[in-house]
Amino acid sequence: MLHPTRRTFSRNSNLQTAILWMAHSVCLLLFAVIAGCITSTSTIQLAPATRAEVDAMLNTLQARYDLTGSLKITQMMVTIEEGDQREEVRESLWYKKSENGGELLHIQALGAVNEPRGVAIANQDKDQFMLRLLNEQKAFVGPLSDGALREIFGVDLRVSDVLSAIFANPFLDERTSKFTSVERSGAKFTITRPGIEKGHVETITLFVREDEPRVTEWHIYDENGILQQRAAFADYRPVSGILRPHNVEIERPLEQTRVTVKIAKVELNVEIKDSKFDIEPFLTEDIEIIPLAQSAQ
Repeated sequence: MLHPTRRTFSRNSNLQTAILWMAHSVCLLLFAVIAGCITSTSTIQLAPATRAEVDAMLNTLQARYDLTGSLKITQMMVTIEEGDQREEVRESLWYKKSENGGELLHIQALGAVNEPRGVAIANQDKDQFMLRLLNEQKAFVGPLSDGALREIFGVDLRVSDVLSAIFANPFLDERTSKFTSVERSGAKFTITRPGIEKGHVETITLFVREDEPRVTEWHIYDENGILQQRAAFADYRPVSGILRPHNVEIERPLEQTRVTVKIAKVELNVEIKDSKFDIEPFLTEDIEIIPLAQSAQ
């Protein structure tokens, strides 16, 4: 029997597809728990000069995240390709680090005249997650947990998948030491490390231009060497002095799914009120509220 959310996903058009994929992809950044275990693949001891060079790049990537207190994207086109089907929808996104140290997120899928059609909010401070489908008069509400999101979306993505999509940095999960190889060809660096799940391997490609590293590709392979996920980052531009990609593509070949995000307008470190991340205004009396169980890991 299909979960009710997945029935909604399968019978509706681009609005549900886009809001579900974007909410699923981005909301996971708010979790501290990472499923699975790191494989015991042998790692190498980098030469001191190579280690220093790699650390300098990682420190720059980390600084971009640390310097981003808020993020506002008001012009974003999301394209979802599933098999031979292709959908497009416009979306807006607000992200903020709260004074309490939590991370807050609000995503909207927009209609023809920029009216909200679907809303996803994740509030780490209040341990809340909500997905509101406005045209169906229903809202899925639950605690901010891996189990709740697994229940509503039915597919697992990792914390680092989402952090990379927002900040173009696969290293925000602090897996920065156990590399199995680091190869250099001119300004191109390819780092290989064990994956989160047992037997998985990841390769991350960086280009350095004008002393600024850019993560361009990130591949995840399973224990049989089969590509599970590819992320690509392009069209890097400085925004308020911080280099950011304006084109992100995430592909999951086995699911025949590709999500492309093209950003036209982004602002960093602008004032965003905490009320932007409150779910209560969306839980009106005339809608059906569907609770999400907090599943075990």
